Amino acid sequence: MEGGLVWERQVLLTLASALTGSVEALHEVLQLPDALRSCPALRRALAVDSAFREGNTARLFRLLRVLPYLQSCAVRCHVGRARRGALARLARALSTPKGQTLPLGFMIHLLALDGPEEARDLCQAHGLPLDGQERVVFLRGRYTEEGLPPAGTCQVLVGSKLAGRTLEEVVMAEEEEEGVDRPKSPA
Repeated sequence: MEGGLVWERQVLLTLASALTGSVEALHEVLQLPDALRSCPALRRALAVDSAFREGNTARLFRLLRVLPYLQSCAVRCHVGRARRGALARLARALSTPKGQTLPLGFMIHLLALDGPEEARDLCQAHGLPLDGQERVVFLRGRYTEEGLPPAGTCQVLVGSKLAGRTLEEVVMAEEEEEGVDRPKSPA
């Protein structure tokens, strides 16, 4: 049982550290025995950490889409900051005096947003105008970061993983898939 708790704690710690940049947590994970570090859940967590540290937005959100429910919950509060960083990189890369456009649908997919309304809100919060309702315009000097990143609903990254099941059913299924030891119910 204790090994399962240590493993689960390390996976969640790694995921949380991935989006907060905690070098200490990463160092702690790298000190774990090879058997624990080779667990699929911990390897996914390390992949998320790597994608975030490299600024690889496409890989980061692709990995976040396929995380199990519990791991998704662990990173949910950091998704806004990851999206803001990705949007800032897009603005640096695409901003011109006349403005370059990017389809809103592409941004929705790239940043794992829950739909056009959330994408429009994100753009508006960062000073990026829209060309009609379907394209984001990247104009030089227009991107801003004021206050906290907008909190998204994370339906795509978290809520959808319940898929009509109860929280308990999802947690138990994930533990069985990962082979986590859990206490036996008294019979």
